[in-house]
Amino acid sequence: MRKGACFAALIAGLLLTAGCGPKAITVGSRPFPAGRAVFSDASGKTFDALPAADGTIRLVFLEFPWCPACADVWRAMRLAAAPFPPGAVRVYRVLFDRETVLSPAGRQEVPPLHPAPLPEGNGPEDPGALKVTTVNALPGEFRKEFRVSQGPLVLLLDDKGTVERRWIGFSAGMSRELTSEIRKRSLVLSPRPPGT
Repeated sequence: MRKGACFAALIAGLLLTAGCGPKAITVGSRPFPAGRAVFSDASGKTFDALPAADGTIRLVFLEFPWCPACADVWRAMRLAAAPFPPGAVRVYRVLFDRETVLSPAGRQEVPPLHPAPLPEGNGPEDPGALKVTTVNALPGEFRKEFRVSQGPLVLLLDDKGTVERRWIGFSAGMSRELTSEIRKRSLVLSPRPPGT
């Protein structure tokens, strides 16, 4: 009997502490606004929500400085937005201004070793259809609020800010999936004719 009570107490304790920790950003969740300021802009102003939307399809891209697949994700988002009018898709680019480095002194958080510039293209795969809003994640506060362990991470938000779809990493079919999701949500947007 005592062994069962100890086990039940352990499970209850784990559930209690799990509820107090960072939240996972899952499909169906409304991560923003957060419970605390988790973003900053170029001026250093902090805020808990992404800047207001203007009727566009909204993607949130968590981009990490150590992320080799991020360039492929940018390409997939640009290809996905290509059939639609310029500006029909807004990407909230969330940059992390710290990364963990292992050194002889132990783990340290440092500024990115190789800050990722906004991928610019001038070929047919980059028609300039994306609106990009860049914000920085506050490293400590974002980690306290959200549990994000893998990247890159792309979220598709509905007009109320609920996560409708989530992509972790990059796959060859990502641009097709994104195009399909954008098309479903853009009844008022008409695809551009090819070659325009």
